[in-house]
Amino acid sequence: MMPNSKDDKDELDFTSNPYFGDINSDILDIHEEPIEDVQEEYVQGQIAEKVEKLAEDTVRELANESLPPFPANYQMYFERLLEKEDAILKQKIQAVIDLQTISEDRIIAFERSVKDSFKNIKKILELVAALYKNIQVTQGISDKYSKELAKIDNKLVFNNTMQIFLKDLSQMKVQADEQLLQIKSIYQSTAQMINNVNNNTIYDPKFGVYNKRYFISLIEKERELIGELKHETTILTLGLAKNITADLKDRAMTLVLLKSIARLLLKTSRRSDILAYIGDGIFAMGLKNSDLSSAKKAAERLAEAAKTTNVFSDGKDIVLHIAIGISRVIPSKSAENILQSSLSALNSALEESVDFKVYAQDEI
Repeated sequence: MMPNSKDDKDELDFTSNPYFGDINSDILDIHEEPIEDVQEEYVQGQIAEKVEKLAEDTVRELANESLPPFPANYQMYFERLLEKEDAILKQKIQAVIDLQTISEDRIIAFERSVKDSFKNIKKILELVAALYKNIQVTQGISDKYSKELAKIDNKLVFNNTMQIFLKDLSQMKVQADEQLLQIKSIYQSTAQMINNVNNNTIYDPKFGVYNKRYFISLIEKERELIGELKHETTILTLGLAKNITADLKDRAMTLVLLKSIARLLLKTSRRSDILAYIGDGIFAMGLKNSDLSSAKKAAERLAEAAKTTNVFSDGKDIVLHIAIGISRVIPSKSAENILQSSLSALNSALEESVDFKVYAQDEI
């Protein structure tokens, strides 16, 4: 038997998970290193003018060198020209570029975490194999002594044999306890690595779009970009209309309708649009370089496209109806608050049974 003392129980408490631990599947927000502030020698809007001038010079240099303006060539010459600018301008422009670029360090850390997880899984399997061999040895010892004990009539010899038997079993138990502790330690380390992988995922697997956490991180970057480059971006949040959800009793059918919305968004969106599923049957769409007027037109197109989408189930022909909330990405508001504004507008659209509503304060 395994020890039942409190200390041993604490040491080998596997009850929180059928396999020695608890993998916490909660996905936390991605925390990225803040970009250091630099001296404000360039007023707002001036960065955009400098970038435009650099872009013109870059294209001119490529033409002079008879090079096609492919992305790699353009980047190389843009960076060469940027190196000739003063340090503060370079730092400001590089900060803006970093907001638009996926960090390679993040990708490297992600890959390293996955590789380490596989190494730990291999170690666990090796320890389980060793533990199984020990169990086989223990069974062999038990069979051997059971046969010998059956032949013993002398009580003293019987007791001595039992003592040797229990000693052998005790030694095997010590080895098994050590191996179990190693398995638990490696398992918990692997569980943490898996959680780290979860914390860095960007897609929702059911719908093939970004997840909420990554969407918020992208809107946060877009908010900072707007502060520098002075363009406009809007957010749409979309959900099934009340006349649809009121009749839905089957979760499987709800999933089919939500997947239809995801396909509609993927089919009608621009490459620059940011698509995400944020949970509770709600999708979000970031429209870069789009003002409220453009966002309203996009909402109208989506609502009309949805109405031409039919889903058949159990002999029923369901016409897809959606409601949409619209909000502006404002540099003075956090990405979370901007999303909440769009959700507030979505709730208004649902309550009023209209195709879309704009967050009231954004229209002032």
